[in-house]
Amino acid sequence: MPYQYVTLKKEERVLTITLNRPPTNPLNGEFGMELFKAFSDAEQMDDVTVVVITSALEKAFIAGADIKEMAAQGPADAENFSKLLQGANTILNRMKKVVIAAINGHALGGGCELALACDYRLMTSGKALIGLPEAGLGIIPGAGGTQRLPRLVGLSKALDILLRGRTMSPQEALAIGLVDRLIDPDNFMADVMKFAHELAAGAGKALGYIKAAVHEGIDLPMEQALAVERKYSAENHRTHDAKEGLLAFVEKRKPNFQSR
Repeated sequence: MPYQYVTLKKEERVLTITLNRPPTNPLNGEFGMELFKAFSDAEQMDDVTVVVITSALEKAFIAGADIKEMAAQGPADAENFSKLLQGANTILNRMKKVVIAAINGHALGGGCELALACDYRLMTSGKALIGLPEAGLGIIPGAGGTQRLPRLVGLSKALDILLRGRTMSPQEALAIGLVDRLIDPDNFMADVMKFAHELAAGAGKALGYIKAAVHEGIDLPMEQALAVERKYSAENHRTHDAKEGLLAFVEKRKPNFQSR
């Protein structure tokens, strides 16, 4: 399937996925299927350590769903649309790569939910808004927002955002931990890519196994979670990067990680 709204560009071990469905990247079924495919393709790229997701549009990361399409949906259509977007976002959680949401504009509804599924949320310090306004439309978030937001910012803050359909400034989002860092709009993508390449220069296999251990173990009883950690520790110990990192330490030199 050729992409209409998505562009993939790889530079060294960093893959940038750029979204471009004017005017605000509204999510519909077709766009959702492209996101699912793009994220699936990224997951299979063994030579990629870091994935950056951003928008080609000036004022919007993803400003929500295509409301006209949603208004025409019946219950079964709504459930299938929710399942599609949940599936796409789950790939971001699952892939053994670091995923960065480069939020360069409004991230509302499904845009906020996509960002919640990423490992880092870096946002422009301008006037863009982020949040989950669905309750104000008489609907509920359906792409993971009711589940991921409480896990990120805590139950009380998440319920307030969800029940009141709140959106917020970048500064407020930073204060509650919804985003990790604010970046000046003039230097936004340059700073994002600098951070991405710094991460990508590390031991890619170890980063992936760390992420997998956290996501698989976080909801398990401690004994089972520690077993997950042991499993990935053993798997990682077989990699080139683990051997190289330990040897470099012994030899007092900088390691040459190759993400394998």
